Amino acid sequence: MVVVTGADVVVVGCGLMGSAMVRAFAGAGRSVAAWNRTPERALALAGERVAAVRDVAGAVAPLVVACTSTCEAALEALDPVRDWRGRTLVTLPSGTPADAEAARDWVVDRGGEHLDGVILCYPQEIGSPDAVILYAGPSGTWAAHGPVLGALAGASRHVAEEVGTAKLLDAGLTGAFYVSALVAYAEAAGHLIDRGTPPDVLRALTGVALEILRHATDEVVTALVTDEHTTDQATITTFAEGARAALTAVRATGSPAHLLTAALHRLDTAVAAGSGSLAVSALGLPPR
Repeated sequence: MVVVTGADVVVVGCGLMGSAMVRAFAGAGRSVAAWNRTPERALALAGERVAAVRDVAGAVAPLVVACTSTCEAALEALDPVRDWRGRTLVTLPSGTPADAEAARDWVVDRGGEHLDGVILCYPQEIGSPDAVILYAGPSGTWAAHGPVLGALAGASRHVAEEVGTAKLLDAGLTGAFYVSALVAYAEAAGHLIDRGTPPDVLRALTGVALEILRHATDEVVTALVTDEHTTDQATITTFAEGARAALTAVRATGSPAHLLTAALHRLDTAVAAGSGSLAVSALGLPPR
């Protein structure tokens, strides 16, 4: 491996996601220095526009993209790089807003700039027009590096000046919503297929359900913004009654229905607190 000077970008971490990013940058015509704690992974990516580096401090580029398991691991790997003047660190590991703020402070203390991001796609989607990475940090820093970072995900966007915002969105939309919804769907689909539902019917009805959910989520956002949770449609009590009937039916077939059980508990708690006549959007209100 060689020491690289004058690369367009350094990618730190060459797992599945980091390797996909190296290939996407190179495919967009950028020169890339790739570093990984296990050197063989970086070496496997070496090519016309990609150089594998043994010493991360020897890879000089205006943009350093960290795709390690955690922000802490990224900072530990980059500790030999003391002078960050004229350089920007982009941290893409999962984590908390506090992790993003710590990374910002770390690089700013060394004279550099920082963007934090969250990846909302799979490795095989990196480099495609529909892939999404959300970035947060100073808008001037984003303006300077957005065109290069665009090679990773065509539908990327800058969401806020405050670096913790990207991680906050990731925790809410990916963690609290997407993961919970996907687990609930896997439980439901498994139950229906086990009971003989044809796959083509399940796929078609899933599309209908997702479209209804899309409209419902729009209504929830509007209600939370306006703080108006009255409804002449389904109330929390209505949802609770429907969930209870569904849970009884599903459990009768031997399915534990873990996510439906948790949802019914949340609905019953709201009813007991006196919110049964409100729209389901009221479940998103902070405790009072």
